[in-house]
Amino acid sequence: MTQPHILAATDFLPKSRPAMARTAILARSLGANVTLVHVVPVDPWDPTASGRARAAQERMAELVNDPIWMDVTKPNTLVSTGQPARVILEVAAANTVDLLVLGPHGRRPFPDSLTENFAGTVATRLLAARTCPVLIVRETAHHSYMRVLMALDVSPIASAAIRAAEAMMVEPQADVSVLHAFDTPYMGLVEHGDVGQGMSLHYKSLWNSHATVSIRSLLRRASVDFARYGIQIDDATPARAILSAIDLQEPDLLVMGTRGRGPLRRALLGSVANEVLNEAWCDVFVVPEGSFAQAASPIRSSAVN
Repeated sequence: MTQPHILAATDFLPKSRPAMARTAILARSLGANVTLVHVVPVDPWDPTASGRARAAQERMAELVNDPIWMDVTKPNTLVSTGQPARVILEVAAANTVDLLVLGPHGRRPFPDSLTENFAGTVATRLLAARTCPVLIVRETAHHSYMRVLMALDVSPIASAAIRAAEAMMVEPQADVSVLHAFDTPYMGLVEHGDVGQGMSLHYKSLWNSHATVSIRSLLRRASVDFARYGIQIDDATPARAILSAIDLQEPDLLVMGTRGRGPLRRALLGSVANEVLNEAWCDVFVVPEGSFAQAASPIRSSAVN
């Protein structure tokens, strides 16, 4: 089997270091090749571009000699100029990348006229392109993910998210749970009518049972070890349920699937995923629709065989 390929983007700021450390951990676990990319953000015909690119090459050389890459194949490096999101997407598409790793989701002011939400723009554009799964790293990385929360519906996208997470993120010893949040159909009408609170509770219980059965069926179809998962059903709105679960369970990693609909709909993540990406304090692994094929080779096993 071919080695998996991780593309990690860095802006050399301290907030990007956890993403580099996490990339090294994943590369070690998966036996993956790594490409580190830095894009010098410049306007067209910027006379300072070449000098800034040379300085970035020097910093990249220092980065690949960091002790975090011990016992890992030395990363390839790429320094380019242009709009960061566009360049990183081109590199990812041209190099058959299995995973893109980014630093925190937030705004960074550049010293020139380009002001771009580095991780946010790259992540949303890549998710729109559906090139590969995206890992946004916020927390300091010292070891593999040990507490994983998967926020799933019962769609084929959720199946792909399970397979991708098990292939790339979830170690056999990790504690993994599934959160399924749903708005109970017609609950507002039932509660508005003169039927009493007992009817509402009964109706919620029926939908809770139905959702539990559906999630168990999903796990049996998609997971190589479905019995390991704990299941939590929440009838709150999905974004609120996910953020509350993060605060209560304190996972190292949140896993989500999302429907990508093309670059003209960068709000493609929808209100749920956008809110979660903006508010979650833990690392987030997002699997866009079509980015991890059902017939894909098991990436983790390629590191063992």
